[in-house]
Amino acid sequence: MLQMDKRKWVYLLCIVSLLLSTLACRVEAPRIILEEAPTVQPTIMITQVVTQIITATMVPTTPIPPPSPTLEPSPTPTFDPLSVPIYYPLADCVASRLHVGDRAMVSLVGGPNGIRYGPDVHEDMIDSYAQPGDILLIVGGPICSWGWIVWLVETENGVRGYTPEGDGNTYWLLPVE
Repeated sequence: MLQMDKRKWVYLLCIVSLLLSTLACRVEAPRIILEEAPTVQPTIMITQVVTQIITATMVPTTPIPPPSPTLEPSPTPTFDPLSVPIYYPLADCVASRLHVGDRAMVSLVGGPNGIRYGPDVHEDMIDSYAQPGDILLIVGGPICSWGWIVWLVETENGVRGYTPEGDGNTYWLLPVE
């Protein structure tokens, strides 16, 4: 019977040790929380150090004469003629920047503009030519001829006739102020 008691004690001790080891595993280990210390950024200060002082010395200058008042005005317009808004005065025709009563300059690019007896730009009825830079007065129109805007113009010499403003890609008559 004594052996029986020893066995019970061994069994009891095993059960108690299992119970204690189970409980020990369930207990959470203490956590170590490390607080981060704020990092300090070094401040860099840049200063200027004057190492040498240089005194200014006067340099003799030659006087520049004023511009002569006899300069010729430039033949180009003083404003951008392409800034004038375009509009479409006639159906199936290119855009225009001109109106009756406007003054127009023959473009410096493209050669002289033919001034015709009639508004048809494909007929060879040229009366005279307006040279690049010439100023024309728009006295009538517009007329659509083969998709081009044609204006009745008068030259500074009093010649009247029809001439095209442009073909949609190139404009030969540019508005002036």
